[in-house]
Amino acid sequence: MSRLDRYIAGTVLGGALAALVILLALNFVVEFIEEAEDIGTGGYGLGTAVATVLLEMLQRAYEAFPMATLIGALVSLGTLAARHELVAIRAAGVSVAGVARPVVIAGLLLALIASALGEWLAPPATRLAQQLRSQAQGGEVAAAAEGFWVRDGERYLQAERAPARTVLEGVTVYRLADNRLVSITRAPRAEYLDGGWQLQAAEVTRFSAAGVTVEPPTTRRLAADLAPQTLEVVVLEPATLAAGELLRYVRYLENNGLSSDRYRLALWIKVATPLATVTMLVLTVPLVFASQRGGGAGQQIFIGVLVGLAFFLLNRFLNNAGVVYGLPPVVSALAPVLIFLALGLWGLRRVR
Repeated sequence: MSRLDRYIAGTVLGGALAALVILLALNFVVEFIEEAEDIGTGGYGLGTAVATVLLEMLQRAYEAFPMATLIGALVSLGTLAARHELVAIRAAGVSVAGVARPVVIAGLLLALIASALGEWLAPPATRLAQQLRSQAQGGEVAAAAEGFWVRDGERYLQAERAPARTVLEGVTVYRLADNRLVSITRAPRAEYLDGGWQLQAAEVTRFSAAGVTVEPPTTRRLAADLAPQTLEVVVLEPATLAAGELLRYVRYLENNGLSSDRYRLALWIKVATPLATVTMLVLTVPLVFASQRGGGAGQQIFIGVLVGLAFFLLNRFLNNAGVVYGLPPVVSALAPVLIFLALGLWGLRRVR
């Protein structure tokens, strides 16, 4: 990269990261106000609430990357235009493509940061936030590294995951009597139906003075007081899972003949988010050149918010439409990115 490329790319990077910090600060205030309603429940105090919200900010940062990139880049390039630096760069013989190149390079770096955040940092931070919240509030559910535990009298239930409030997976139920293990029930899946939990393909191992007996797998009903609402603190939404976890879970669902569309959509959104970050930067170049004459920081932010809002609404609409109408997940996730990328490339060709 030339010195000019490094200057433009550095300006864009700085603006995008600054916009991300501002958006996260606003998001933190809003989410902390919501979280403050639970302060005082059990041992859930102010410090735990702050720690919980801070951990969840990593997931919010990942989700906000495209919008922050667009607004930050628009303000940064708009500042260069307001100081007539873009005019000087063009007068020096640099083409629009020459200006766009370092912007796209900055976008690729931001996309790598977003990918690392969404794959390695945000998922464990979200799980840790849920664990802090559930333990501090002293509820019926205790989160742990291997899943979570629930006590119901002399029965202890351990589940590997709760993809929804009414679904448990990797379920093991330990039943005790007089501090002695009586039985162990294992089931790959449990669903809350008709006011109770149905264990699918449940295998029961019973312990008695006569020995150990194993009953063949069958559907069994679990007589427990565990309500779906209790599982809110441990339910992991697909958007908060890493791509590797989503891929493994999609394979698990398909191998067991279950619908995987919701998780396939989340997996493709993981792919689309870094691409959206680059796309937003491609859009900034024609927008900045088109508004050079009346450019100002306020106008740049306003344009960025409008474009970002249009992308957000189209993205949310197609994502939901894909779930409702059965569109292929890859289309629902990537179509908004491709549409806005096409608009950005079309705008670049029209810039003189």
